Amino acid sequence: MAEIVPAILTNSIDEFDEMMRSAETHFPNVHLDIADGIFVPNMTISGTEELERNRTPLIIIAHLMVANPENILKQWLHTRVDGLIFHIESTKKMDELIDKTKDKGKKVGIAINPDTPTEAVGPFIDKIDFVHFMTVNPGFYGSEFKEEVLNKIKNFSQKYPNIEIAVDGGIDLVTARKVVEAGADVLVVGSYFFKNGKDIGGSLKNMKKEVY
Repeated sequence: MAEIVPAILTNSIDEFDEMMRSAETHFPNVHLDIADGIFVPNMTISGTEELERNRTPLIIIAHLMVANPENILKQWLHTRVDGLIFHIESTKKMDELIDKTKDKGKKVGIAINPDTPTEAVGPFIDKIDFVHFMTVNPGFYGSEFKEEVLNKIKNFSQKYPNIEIAVDGGIDLVTARKVVEAGADVLVVGSYFFKNGKDIGGSLKNMKKEVY
């Protein structure tokens, strides 16, 4: 049964606090998007400072959409996040990132953008906890869902049946069913829950009907 996780992407501290409170009401976990304005053309809160102040009980996975994440790894390893996601396209030091993160007892995922071949994660597959497929070009809520990634997910799932697959980007009632059928274990959902003042509880209930 696929897990549904809300994604928080914001450049506002007040909005971050509000979104975290909303997530706490309906979910045990949250996915926190961090963007530097370099690796992706959007910039968010730094994340480390906000998490130090916000005492949420949520399990947090931070998705570092940043160039050269090794430069900020130390700060993140001292936060209480439960895991970190690094983009395969963002660093030449993936082994180092994985090893240092694992040494702190945190989970590690590798994210791959829509145009990146899945073979890129092959050298690291035995060291990570999950692969994080982007089904949009990352950085913004509400980007266009890339249908062509579905075949990549399906093929990867068949090749690596024991590796958890998370899918992130453009997930709504229509695409949620498609990615689950392709092999997704985790659905990372942002704008469907948080955009335009939606009722998160009602939206979650409707999505569960589609995928469970």
